[in-house]
Amino acid sequence: MHIAIVRTVFDKAHGGAERYAVQLARTWLAQGHQITVVCQRHAQADAEGMNVVGVSRPKVLGPFKHRWFARRAGQVAQETGADAVLCLARAFPGDVLRLGDGLHRAWLGARYPDLAQRRRALLNPRQQQLMKLERECFLPGRFGLYVANSEMVKRAVVHMYGVDPSRVRVIPNGVDDRFRVLDGATRAAFRSRSGLPVDAPVMLFSGMDFRRKGLMEAVNGFVAVGRKNTAARFVCVGRGDTSAAQSVLAQTGLADRAQFHAASSEMEQWYNAADVFVLPTMHDPSANAVTESLACGTPVITSSENGARQHIVSGVNGAVLRDRTDGLEIASSFLELAHARLSRSAVRDGSGLISADENAARTLAALHDAIKPQAGAEGLAGQPAAASRTQALRALKQQMWAQGDGRDYREVFREQQRNA
Repeated sequence: MHIAIVRTVFDKAHGGAERYAVQLARTWLAQGHQITVVCQRHAQADAEGMNVVGVSRPKVLGPFKHRWFARRAGQVAQETGADAVLCLARAFPGDVLRLGDGLHRAWLGARYPDLAQRRRALLNPRQQQLMKLERECFLPGRFGLYVANSEMVKRAVVHMYGVDPSRVRVIPNGVDDRFRVLDGATRAAFRSRSGLPVDAPVMLFSGMDFRRKGLMEAVNGFVAVGRKNTAARFVCVGRGDTSAAQSVLAQTGLADRAQFHAASSEMEQWYNAADVFVLPTMHDPSANAVTESLACGTPVITSSENGARQHIVSGVNGAVLRDRTDGLEIASSFLELAHARLSRSAVRDGSGLISADENAARTLAALHDAIKPQAGAEGLAGQPAAASRTQALRALKQQMWAQGDGRDYREVFREQQRNA
């Protein structure tokens, strides 16, 4: 099967979404599929064995560059002659759009909970264009199916854009095999090498966008922990500005009990070394860090604004915060989980995780379903008889969506009834 994959940047070093795109493409390539990547830029090694078609996103276009790329990339993907087009970025048209980046509308709601602030933000031309682009992605005929990586994202798509729920398929993020439970001796050796006491409770935070992921909230939680447990340690791994966090720790006398490290290629070691992973994120469709930590047997504390909360079972493998900004709640949850000494195998097994290979298989199945010939594709007049008015309306709506017919399906139905 020839599959065209659209992603703005095809470079696994760029971030989690890009790492997913590369892993998915390479999995399918190894299975014998032909892969064409449509992107703005790529890493040569990541795209080895694939066809690459470049699409510019000129900075000179300013806030219009996103829609420029979306339209051009979608057109180019269609012109490759691929059997199926999978968009992993906001681009159209295609067969499947995977909403791994979530909805911009939902992000704005989380970033600006105050309505007046949100309205002011929407005066920004960039925000206006991103919202317009997002709306265009959900117009009838743009895609056969949508893939969400969490139930939270699916609910948002259905609620905010009125998409038929049957057209939104939830496929959780897959976890790479390298994220697994390590033996106690390996964990102890890594702790020793990293300057962490073997028996001290360790809170781990990791991310690439510290403000959104909640570094300050995690630090405030650790400050509350430090007042109750003098042995506890804090570790931050990732790329971002840590000056404010380090200042708070210094002011509270906890600087010598905290470590800050750059992004690491040994994240599986850090997850295993920690007692609890804390990610009080402002908004996340489904943070990969949560599933990676759980796969390593480390319980997770995260916010209700994270779609990955679907993997958390309170008391079994972590906790979901009622208020991500409440340091005392974070501290209480951390101490409870750290003292419980949960079985790492139980944490992993109780999380409902799927492998990266299973994710790839489910996504491929969604592509196959999206490109199946639509019933009645020869025209609306050829619509088969339905058992009830409700079923007839539903069938007509799906048919018009697939054909890109933007008319009101109820009006079309009434017209058909009059002409029958």
